[in-house]
Amino acid sequence: MRPTLELSPLIGKVGIKLAGEVDLATAPQLNEVLANIWTESEILLDLSDLTFMDSSGVSAILAFARSRNGAGPLVMVDPPAEIERLFELTCLEQHPKVEVRHTRSQAAAPVEDGVLLPHP
Repeated sequence: MRPTLELSPLIGKVGIKLAGEVDLATAPQLNEVLANIWTESEILLDLSDLTFMDSSGVSAILAFARSRNGAGPLVMVDPPAEIERLFELTCLEQHPKVEVRHTRSQAAAPVEDGVLLPHP
C-alpha cells in the first residue's frame, strides 16, 4: 500500500496540518506546499496526526527552515513521541530556525501541588 500524506491549511494561523506519513514518496508533496508559504512571521506545522516520518521528511523541513533567511521560525507543533525522537536523533530541533512546541500534552497533564504529574 502506498503511503499517504494529507496537508491542510491551519485555520487562523499561518501553517499546515500534516496527517499520515512523510517519506520518500510523499516528501515532494510537502516540499511543494512549503514552497508556496511565505510570511515573515512564524510558520506552524501541526504534526499531531503524523504517523511516520523518515529522513526525507527531515530533509524537507530542514531545507525549508534554511530558506527562511531571517524570517520567523518553523514551528513543529505536537509531534508524536516517535517523530520527536527522530528530531532529537537528527538534531533538527537544534537548528536556529526550528522550534518544537507542545500544546496538548502540557495542558492535559494533571498537576498536583504545583508539580506536573505524568499521564496515567
